Amino acid sequence: MRISTTAHYASRLLAQLAMHDSDKPIPATVLSDSTGISVKFIEKIIRPLKTAGFVRSVRGASGGHLLCIRPEEVTLGQVLRVMEGGVQPPQCCPDNMCGDHDCNARSAWNNVAQALEQTLESITLADLMKDNITSYPCQ
Repeated sequence: MRISTTAHYASRLLAQLAMHDSDKPIPATVLSDSTGISVKFIEKIIRPLKTAGFVRSVRGASGGHLLCIRPEEVTLGQVLRVMEGGVQPPQCCPDNMCGDHDCNARSAWNNVAQALEQTLESITLADLMKDNITSYPCQ
């Protein structure tokens, strides 16, 4: 199991948006400067976050991106599901059968995946922030 760079960067972008203390959109160039993520990659990451309702984008000269969720209400598990479909245990063999043998390793990996999901669900965006912001312009 590997958590993609895309999912990792999505959590960083959401945290950066959450720490922004204004109701003005943050341009992708500013997000890029503050996170080190390229503008092109930011725009790719923002699309599924917008679809999920986590972010709103504003076009134009004073446009950019706004957080639409409360940081304490979104977990890293939710971000991972939006970006990657969630934690996927290894698919070593179909129907728990490896040849003529039951696959004992599969249930162990499923337990590992479940433990990882529980951990990701216990960490909120607010946990990634230094200060909680209480104003959300999309609500």
